[in-house]
Amino acid sequence: DSMTSFVKRWSGEKYDNSSVLSNGQEFVVHFSSGMLAETVTCIIYVPVDVVKERMQVQQAMKSSTSANVNQSAAINYQYKNSWDALQKIVKSEGLRGIYKGYGATLASFGPFSALYFVFYEKCKAISRDFIQQQNQNANEGKENTGVITDGDLPLLHLVACSSGAGALASFLTSPLDMAKLRLQVQRGKSASSLKSSGDPILGRGVQYRGMVDCLRAAYAEGGVQGLFRGAGARVLHFAPATTI
Repeated sequence: DSMTSFVKRWSGEKYDNSSVLSNGQEFVVHFSSGMLAETVTCIIYVPVDVVKERMQVQQAMKSSTSANVNQSAAINYQYKNSWDALQKIVKSEGLRGIYKGYGATLASFGPFSALYFVFYEKCKAISRDFIQQQNQNANEGKENTGVITDGDLPLLHLVACSSGAGALASFLTSPLDMAKLRLQVQRGKSASSLKSSGDPILGRGVQYRGMVDCLRAAYAEGGVQGLFRGAGARVLHFAPATTI
């Protein structure tokens, strides 16, 4: 609600708690709220994600060079832990190093959060109308029972709304998440001076120039199915996560 009021005031629209929005206004407000929230969240989340990806790439490199002790010992970009990785990234690449993936991450999680807000609020509105209608039918001919608010919704309805919204939003944005992951792994390998030739994670050594180029490459490789590869696992992760 506070995010909604902020967006409406920022857009210059008169706001009060009792105001009723049209369907179009609700979509704009909720979508904008999700994008704005994710824009702020990514300031903290992106550095953590970059460090995580660097550590994962390094672990993959260690596995591939474990047969050659001398080669493994000669590598000088290894990180001792996540904190060490963060310090070294900042020291060698500056703040831009830990925020290189900001655009790709926002392009992935921004639409997810925005769509989640839209679907969640729409599901709650449907639930309120359903319960309101049930109350009216049960109290036909009696005094009006009043307007149903979010606080009046049963827990089961809230769980269904949040999990359904999370599942749908995560499925629709799966191609963006796939592209973001490939770009981050590519940047991690580049920063670690690793050659990507023959790496299955990067599509047999393909170098992506951005989100759109990555999506085009994925579509060329597997069509629509290629874009949504891994969508099921993403849904299984976000449906319970958004519910909790």
